[in-house]
Amino acid sequence: MASSKPTKLVICGGGNGAHAWAGIASSQPDTDVCVLTLSHDKVERWSNSLKEHDFTVNLYSKGECYKKLKTKPRLVTKKPEEVIPGCDVIGLVMAAVVHEKYLEAMKPFIEPGMVLVALPGQSGFEFQVRQALGEVSKEITIFNFISLPWATRIVEFGKSCDVRGIKSSLAGAIQRSLKEAPMDPCSTVQSLFGEYPVLKIKGHLLGASLMSVGAYMHLSILYDCWSNWDGEPLDELPPPFYLSISEKGAQLMSDMSDEVVAIGEAVAEQSPETDMSQVQHIHDWYNRCYDKDIVDKTTLYTCIKTNNAYKGLTQPMVKTEKGKFVPDFEYRYFTEEIPYGIIVMRGIAEVVGVATPHIDKVITWAQTIMNKEYLVDGKIQGKDVKDTRAPQRYGYATLKDLVGH
Repeated sequence: MASSKPTKLVICGGGNGAHAWAGIASSQPDTDVCVLTLSHDKVERWSNSLKEHDFTVNLYSKGECYKKLKTKPRLVTKKPEEVIPGCDVIGLVMAAVVHEKYLEAMKPFIEPGMVLVALPGQSGFEFQVRQALGEVSKEITIFNFISLPWATRIVEFGKSCDVRGIKSSLAGAIQRSLKEAPMDPCSTVQSLFGEYPVLKIKGHLLGASLMSVGAYMHLSILYDCWSNWDGEPLDELPPPFYLSISEKGAQLMSDMSDEVVAIGEAVAEQSPETDMSQVQHIHDWYNRCYDKDIVDKTTLYTCIKTNNAYKGLTQPMVKTEKGKFVPDFEYRYFTEEIPYGIIVMRGIAEVVGVATPHIDKVITWAQTIMNKEYLVDGKIQGKDVKDTRAPQRYGYATLKDLVGH
């Protein structure tokens, strides 16, 4: 990118992904990286750590650490007014449940021509941005990427994190601003990641909502592991999360993916000008995103079981007072990826008339565990839809509503 000034990036969040990107982006040339987190505790802890230590990102490939990035963001703050005015790129790297809180906090300072990156945005991100930002949402460039670029975990908060795997490519969609941006948005965002992942940006934001694959990837594994659980605590921790999947669980994941692909095809058929070409089956997604980490790409099952990036990523469990283990049904796979993922996909399916029996089966199981009502009598009309980003929450009843024109 030809520019005489550094690219000003504000990373919003304080979790695993925000740590990874803070270090990776700060290590790129001509960048000015700040972190915005609305948590006072996280600001204090991270800021104090940066006064005494470099920030270290440990990069792994095939289970071995091959590089350590030692760098740091310029500032960590909880005040949007300190970092948003004059910035080039805003990156939301956090649970979707708090997107609205950050969007509302930043709204007074967001200027036409800025770039908003959701990493990932999860399903329905564009619906929420329209509601939260109003007219200014048309004057900024919006990216929704379908997943994090990294398999990453914090080692020591504000000080170091491990990046266990980096996707070779990362798919996302873009809504271009009605106001011309001062720089090319795609090449600018690519420069903030480095060489990898290679950003594959195409299609309508609605396609990115359908390609938030974590929503059904994680739920299918959870259903596979726990749908027949008798409720008795386990004496030992179960196998690592992704590697615990059975062939039956991989088939369920594939079946759910087939239904998502069918939703994308229905949108494209009913609205030919809406580019849904980025919607693909999850087996193809694995082979594209983890081509350097997967040993056996033959089937979806073998892709997951032989993915080196998944080594060491544990099941979400809770330890009981007696030292045994039970599944953590309050983990983000439930609290985030259901209301901000699979429920949105199911809501889109309802608008375009696609049947989703496998998705429905998993939603019915999950909402019972959560004591929620989303899917009632075959429709997204339960009392808890108000807490999701399903199109039904916003009164979107037609494909024209979904597409946004």
